[in-house]
Amino acid sequence: MSQPTTARQGGIGRVVGASLIGTTIEWYDFFLYGSAAALVFNKLFFPTADPLVGT
Repeated sequence: MSQPTTARQGGIGRVVGASLIGTTIEWYDFFLYGSAAALVFNKLFFPTADPLVGT
């Protein structure tokens, strides 16, 4: 068997780095939406309802 080339090894590192960046952005987006849903949306869409019901 031949050894993998350095270009191929660099490709794997690039894929891992891109996956890490994408996952980090996705979790940040999830955190922001979850915070907005809990703190803002209930007051915006259900202003007269009980806060528990709005959440």
